[in-house]
Amino acid sequence: MKTHKLNILYVLKKNKTRINGTLPLQCRVTYLGKRKQFATGQFINPNYWYSKYQLAKPPNDENNHINTQLSLIKSKINRAFLLLQVKDDEFSAADVYNQFVGKRTASERILLDAFDYHINRI
Repeated sequence: MKTHKLNILYVLKKNKTRINGTLPLQCRVTYLGKRKQFATGQFINPNYWYSKYQLAKPPNDENNHINTQLSLIKSKINRAFLLLQVKDDEFSAADVYNQFVGKRTASERILLDAFDYHINRI
């Protein structure tokens, strides 16, 4: 079994500044050179975001909450990645995201669509 690396990176979406000056944090999942980017639902003052460390600093209640949420997202993505690796099928960054949010992956959709087609024909 060949193993590949999954990269998870949090980035600020600088073109979506809110009225209070905060920016949305996006999660970027990269696997085999393909990216899937999605919103985390977290907003942060850009002065408190340290992209090198992927953390919100200085420690206060709001920044600690953001860091905790980002850690949870990262652990769920890693769990989804491991589940897909165990299946030993080929998958993409979009499949990792679909597994993370609870949707079917592309290979599961194809198989279930074939069953649905068969049932409808009967």
